[in-house]
Amino acid sequence: MKKQTLFSFFIVLCSVLFVSCSGDVEPIDPAIQIPNPTDPTNPNNPGTGPASFKADFNNQTFVATNYLAYVSGGSIIVSGFKSSGENFSFVAGGTTPGTYPANSMDNLIVYQPAGTEYGYSGHHPTNDNANTGSIVVTNVNTQNQTVSGTFAFTGYWTDFDDTTMLPINFTNGVFTNIPYVTDNPTNDTFFARINGVEFVDTDIFTLEIEINNIAFISVYADDINDNGITVSMRTNLNAGTYNITGNTNDVVQLYYVNSSVPFTQFATSGSVTITEKTATRIKGTFNANVIHQGVTYQITQGAFDVEY
Repeated sequence: MKKQTLFSFFIVLCSVLFVSCSGDVEPIDPAIQIPNPTDPTNPNNPGTGPASFKADFNNQTFVATNYLAYVSGGSIIVSGFKSSGENFSFVAGGTTPGTYPANSMDNLIVYQPAGTEYGYSGHHPTNDNANTGSIVVTNVNTQNQTVSGTFAFTGYWTDFDDTTMLPINFTNGVFTNIPYVTDNPTNDTFFARINGVEFVDTDIFTLEIEINNIAFISVYADDINDNGITVSMRTNLNAGTYNITGNTNDVVQLYYVNSSVPFTQFATSGSVTITEKTATRIKGTFNANVIHQGVTYQITQGAFDVEY
């Protein structure tokens, strides 16, 4: 997601960061399994051969039994799972080989133990400049659609109020020949116009987050210029229309990031309509006014249909 990243989105909106393999960060979904390549590894054509994902920590080696990669308009997303739900997930804010620092606001890397909504993030909770490690993408094979690389990072527990959880060093992380898709595997869609101009998304993420200790479903989309729109709805809401007033107690909220001015601002008026909601998907429409330094940005014709 380039400059306006998934983690900066968390920092702005969340009182507590968490990432879950149950679909809290879309489009990574452990239910989606892509067959592993079976051709022998060919050193003259990296990106072929069997897939694998592993890392060392606490005197043990994590070996994934299920994994998925997604190369979107501006990001590489890779996740490795075990059947228990234990997982590593990361977002690299680019689509080409290179080094992606774990402490950068363009990137996110998290290890999540089984049975918890919290995890260990490669972002230092108090020092944005701390060198906490990196993701190194060594190969993106566009012919075979596989991605490979390495990672290592110091992870900090994402429930910042729990001071008993000490940082963990994750080493020797390797992901090899992970098959990737370029089409959103969840068929998520997002649309909006800003002052009449279409907002063309390159990434869509759906998260279950906490804002002031209240659970929300948040739909985030950004475009090629790093502008972003976030629509958040309390998880207990059913189909209906809910007003945006700019109050922190609103049951729905909209947040707009403008990278050219730049500014980040909550909407002060508008509404969100939930038209359909199931146990796994939510669909709706929205409109809002965002005011920054006396200038009004009208967000109209908003619509989303996403898995959460």
